[in-house]
Amino acid sequence: MVRFSLRQLAFLSEAARCGGIAPAARNLNISPAAVSSALDKLEAVTGLTLFDRFPARGIRLTRVGAEFLVDAEDLLKRAGALDRHAVDLANGESGTIRVGTHFAMAQQIVLPSVLTFRGRFPRVRIEVVEDDFPSLVVALDAGEVDALVVFNQGFDASRFEVETLKALPPLVLLPASHPLAQSDSIQLQDLSNIPYIAVSRAGPGPTYLDLLRAAGLDPEVPLTSQSREMVQAYVGKGLGFTLVGFPPGRNLTIEGDTVVTRPLAQEIGRFEVVLAVARAKKQTELVTTFLDLCRAQV
Repeated sequence: MVRFSLRQLAFLSEAARCGGIAPAARNLNISPAAVSSALDKLEAVTGLTLFDRFPARGIRLTRVGAEFLVDAEDLLKRAGALDRHAVDLANGESGTIRVGTHFAMAQQIVLPSVLTFRGRFPRVRIEVVEDDFPSLVVALDAGEVDALVVFNQGFDASRFEVETLKALPPLVLLPASHPLAQSDSIQLQDLSNIPYIAVSRAGPGPTYLDLLRAAGLDPEVPLTSQSREMVQAYVGKGLGFTLVGFPPGRNLTIEGDTVVTRPLAQEIGRFEVVLAVARAKKQTELVTTFLDLCRAQV
C-alpha cells in the first residue's frame, strides 16, 4: 500500500527547487506550515531524512533525499501524463477502437473511414482485424473488437445489434480481356461454360456459388482459396470468373492484371452490408463516430 501522496511529492519537489519552505509555500499558494507538515509526514512514512535544515539559511536535500526526489519527480510526470490522458479520454480525443471486417469491406468502407477519422482524431489508435465471419463474431462477443463491418452471414439477435447499411447484388468479376467484359450486363447463361473461381466457405449462410446454383447455373469450380486476393488474381490470369460485392481497388489484381466488374442481368439474391455491435457493451463516442463515417461511405 502506498504510504505517501502525490501532493506530498509535489511539495518535496518544489521545496527542493526553491531551497526553502517559505518560497515553496509562496509558489504553491499555501501556508509554510502546510508545506512543513507535509514534508515531516513524508519523512515519517518513508523513514528517510530528506532534507538537512539550516536555521535562517533554508533547507538542502540529503544524499538519500536527492535519490528519492529523482523517482518522485518521475512519478509526478507520469501522474500528470495519466491525468491529461484521462481528460483526453473523457473528451473523446484519445483511446483505442478495434474494428473487425472482411477484405472487401476493408478496402471499400473501413480504409476511407480510418483515413477520415485519423484526420479528426490523430491521437486515437485504430486496430483493424480482418478475419473470417465466425472468428469475427467470436471476437465481437468476447469484447476483443468493438464493432464489425461485414457481410451478414447470420447473427444471434439476442446478443448482437445489427444495422443493415445496404443490400448489394453480386457483380461478375472478369478479366478485362474477356469478350463479356464489353457487355453492360451479363446473362447467366453466358457464364455457363466459364469456370468459377470460388472463395472457400467461411461461415453460415449462402455463398455466391450457392446463389448461382439456386438460379440454375452449376459451373465447374477448378480453383478455390480462402484469400479473396488470390481468387481475383486467378480471374485476372484468365482462369475463370467469380462474383464479388465490390470491385477491386483500381480494377487491378495483386498480380497487376486488369479486371472488370459487370452486373448480372438476372436477380439472384443480395448480400447485406451490416454494422454489428454487442448488445451487452455500451459504445464509446469514438466508436459511434467511426461507425458514422462507415455509414457515410455506403
